[in-house]
Amino acid sequence: MPNAPVPAAAGGMPKFNRSQIMRDAWAIYRNMTRTARPNTVAGRRKWFANALRGAWENAKLAAAEALKTASQRAAERIAALKAEILVLDCKPFGIRIGAERKALSVELANLEAA
Repeated sequence: MPNAPVPAAAGGMPKFNRSQIMRDAWAIYRNMTRTARPNTVAGRRKWFANALRGAWENAKLAAAEALKTASQRAAERIAALKAEILVLDCKPFGIRIGAERKALSVELANLEAA
């Protein structure tokens, strides 16, 4: 089996800015250790590992969000608006929801028409 190099963006995987991810990880670590800091080197390594894991997760979520199409975003917004309208309909009778429900219905109608 040949030892062929795999391109960085193989299989549709996005490229990540690793230096930005490390900067984000250090920023998260500094925010975590602002009030308290582990006493041991192993403890600090664990905290930084958690910060790095969080930075990678944020980068992957941002990449996934960037790949979404406009129609997928619109479908998600329509589902969210329908859920908000259902929540409004479940409120007690003493609470006035007319203006808010109308605004949500107008936005929903505009999205569904597009």
